[in-house]
Amino acid sequence: MSRPVNNSDGWNSLAAIRSKFDADADGLLNYDEFRALCVELFGVDEVKGHEPMMREIFNLFDTNADGALDEQELCRCHEWIRATVNPVNVLIVVDMQNDFIDGTLATRNCGYGQDAVDVVKPINQLLKQGRWDKVIYTLDWHPEDHISFFENLAMRELHSDSKVTKKTAKVFDTVVFSQPHVTQKLWPKHCVKDTWGAELYKNLLIVPSSVQIRKGQHPDIEEYTIFGNINSTGGNKSEITKILSEIGATHLYVCGLIYEVCIKETSLSGLQLGYRLAVVDDCSGCACPADAEIAKKTIIENGGLLASSECVLSLVNKGKRSLVMAYHAAKNMS
Repeated sequence: MSRPVNNSDGWNSLAAIRSKFDADADGLLNYDEFRALCVELFGVDEVKGHEPMMREIFNLFDTNADGALDEQELCRCHEWIRATVNPVNVLIVVDMQNDFIDGTLATRNCGYGQDAVDVVKPINQLLKQGRWDKVIYTLDWHPEDHISFFENLAMRELHSDSKVTKKTAKVFDTVVFSQPHVTQKLWPKHCVKDTWGAELYKNLLIVPSSVQIRKGQHPDIEEYTIFGNINSTGGNKSEITKILSEIGATHLYVCGLIYEVCIKETSLSGLQLGYRLAVVDDCSGCACPADAEIAKKTIIENGGLLASSECVLSLVNKGKRSLVMAYHAAKNMS
């Protein structure tokens, strides 16, 4: 997949950057000089729309708070600039599986007027038109005895803290299990491995050289995020983390199903790991619009960007850059 032409050569040399933007030739970059740099890097409109954010980025790099970026601070800033102008863009297509479109958890059956099939066409356009360095498809891939299935409630004991009992429990209720001691929402049986319901939707485009990653394979562990348990003391060693590390991924774009569950949790995990991340809004479906709005707010509050597919394609194909995504990266460098 070829990269867009982004005229990045001038940004790859710290000396060239200093020569161009150090207007008073004192070897430092003050805020006005840094702002001029950002105008060229992100564009006038992007800078004007996020002035407070840009000021905070400057303050993050100005670690001694003297109002200017010295040699050491400029070196750190240069790392940030290089990742901005030389992105490695990854599209993560979340759980576009039969059970969420036509099966046991089809969004059209949730009573909120949503139909997951509506995002198939825009996702396919995103896949066709985007110059992606890697495309990753995620799949729920559950064993028959998975802890999240309402049908399996009788298989495990509930903890005394559970307000819902086995006798009163209904689909979509939340219970507390004893072993393992976890709080769990009960879903209809879905995406059982090697069944039709777990297969990717037939009309979804599968691009060459893409990767498919399965989650939720342990019977006692629910996995809404493809990144697994990133808070584990053993360190995160998920399959997707290894792939992203191998290709030097910098920017993640997330779409698919569903907004309020796996898109939200995958996005929050990616942001926590320090990736610049955007959710492709018109390529992401939900079951409940009100819950999806809460998910969007949470993603934004944690540093994510919500963008249309048109905007995303301008970022990926045309060399445009997002100050919101860059701001999150700067915060994670501090």
